[in-house]
Amino acid sequence: MFLYKSKTFWTAYTPAKLNLFFEVYGKRNDGFHEITSIAVPIRLFDTLIFEPTQNGEIEFSCRNGSADIPDNENNLVIRAIKLLQKRTRVVRGARIRLFKRIPSQAGLGGGSSDAAAAIQTAQHVWNLKIPDEELIEIAAEIGSDCPVFFHRNASISCGRGEIIRSIGLIPKLHFVILKPYEGLSTATVYSRCMPCHDLQFQYPEKLIAELKHGDPVRIGRCFFNRLEMPAQAVWHPFAQIKKELEKFDCLAVRMSGSGTAFYGLCRNNRHAKFVAGQLRQRFTKNNHILVTSN
Repeated sequence: MFLYKSKTFWTAYTPAKLNLFFEVYGKRNDGFHEITSIAVPIRLFDTLIFEPTQNGEIEFSCRNGSADIPDNENNLVIRAIKLLQKRTRVVRGARIRLFKRIPSQAGLGGGSSDAAAAIQTAQHVWNLKIPDEELIEIAAEIGSDCPVFFHRNASISCGRGEIIRSIGLIPKLHFVILKPYEGLSTATVYSRCMPCHDLQFQYPEKLIAELKHGDPVRIGRCFFNRLEMPAQAVWHPFAQIKKELEKFDCLAVRMSGSGTAFYGLCRNNRHAKFVAGQLRQRFTKNNHILVTSN
């Protein structure tokens, strides 16, 4: 998150993420799944405008978002702020305007990033002085992806996603993202994960080592996403969409998170722009096609 102050309000730029590695080890007693994920924030942002008020009320509006983004307490931003108010007993409110650019139901973490940014912005603007560890605990109650967005660099998450540490700086990687207009329910994908699992568990150490080595060809060979198998089982266009990206000599092609966004790791920015141009000729404007980097 990047935060800037104007005269009466603060502007936060909230990044999307890509999962470079995602393994599921089984379902826990609390109903969540035990996972390991390596995520990297990318240069695709929503914008959150935060204007503090004194009445304790939270006013929220969203522009450019899809029709399925709620404007009530089912919205992660509203839930996050109200949970922060409850935990700190602060009697302050805010007018929050959200400008969406990150597609929904994509596996790019847009809603979680917005919620994490709302918590961090409120903490700063309301001068709460809460340690990051406590803020991350609050964020984890909102969603397992939320803690990822307290790190500006690549990070590794374990547990249900709430145990997180930074990997540190990694080499600049260039991606093209293809997000079909269809979305997938995260809960649906997870519900099919273990029945589809081959129980040949993957581990992230090789990818971490290659990220430090810096060769994008070797890095791409280590990308992995266990959620691709259940996503393919419930969403039939999966194979066709992935095949379209694989036509253009990408170093790796993977789905991010629970989908439906796919990304191709490209050799450089020029390669990414070329692939994006080719994809735009093949897909309608209802699909998102983006060039980005970490």
